[in-house]
Amino acid sequence: MPRPGVLAQSLVGAASTGRLPKLPLWRGTLTLVYHRIHDDAVDATFDSGVVSATRATLDEHLQFITRHFDVVTPEALERDPRRLGRRVIVTFDDGYRDNYELAFPLLRRHGVAATFFLATGFLDEPRVPWWDELAWMVKHSQAPVLQPGRWLHRPIRLDANRRAASDELARVYKSLATKDTEAFLDFCAEAAGSGRCPPTAGARLWMTWQMAAEMRAAGMVFGGHTATHPVLARADEEVQRWEIETCAQRLREQLGIAMRYFAYPVGLRDTFDVTTRRILRAAGVEIAFSLYGGYVRGRMPDRYDVPRASVGIGTDARAFRAALTLPQLFARW
Repeated sequence: MPRPGVLAQSLVGAASTGRLPKLPLWRGTLTLVYHRIHDDAVDATFDSGVVSATRATLDEHLQFITRHFDVVTPEALERDPRRLGRRVIVTFDDGYRDNYELAFPLLRRHGVAATFFLATGFLDEPRVPWWDELAWMVKHSQAPVLQPGRWLHRPIRLDANRRAASDELARVYKSLATKDTEAFLDFCAEAAGSGRCPPTAGARLWMTWQMAAEMRAAGMVFGGHTATHPVLARADEEVQRWEIETCAQRLREQLGIAMRYFAYPVGLRDTFDVTTRRILRAAGVEIAFSLYGGYVRGRMPDRYDVPRASVGIGTDARAFRAALTLPQLFARW
């Protein structure tokens, strides 16, 4: 979520936070996206950018949501799309183990049925995903800078702001055709002097299928997020179909569910295309979620592009309350 400015400070200041959520400022469904949950604010090993909240902060978020809003699941978007009210859907992407260890107990305590979008290949064969590996390379780099060339249009410093460096490398990765991504990772590993991240480093990153089954039995909802988390629009039709159909198959086999709901990896406007939509429709997906801000006002205008707003570790209490109180201003970018 973007940080609100002076307007948000005045709207959700200490004097108004108790009253403002009760005012009829918006009607519709706002879907929130979390990724990782940590005990600490910073992940010293992998990509700190996907740490959405600490356990204590998530507890505060859930308390605020359940007190002031109707918490629903994606099914509500189809069942009663025109129902009056302010509804919030809580979602988690990827399938990190801390979702089970830290988030799941809080969700049960607050009575929230969240939706988890799993990249099923990481549960089948735990390994470090590309975004975490890029962050790992930067943190273990032996070189001060990566020079421009085939992969980079400008030099990227690795010895200054390491978070900014890994973010820039991730942006390059997301722009590449899927067939070129492994070569790019090999380049980064060699140029940084770090080598590739050891496969064993990802052994405990992901929840297990047994954990997912326990969560589902407790009322949590599950959907698909591909098998290996590529940027789908950068892949050819055959690869897209394999990623989506494999994900659906593993959800059926391991959890006994159809893949009714899906979240696009990365989720920006250019990361899915007409081919993606066609394959999702054929796979039986009923609703697919994007990730570039916004909320649904009344009936879904496009069931294969349902907006979501991301929650980040830098989203302080006032920013969070502003996004939920005035999503038309603060839950978009």
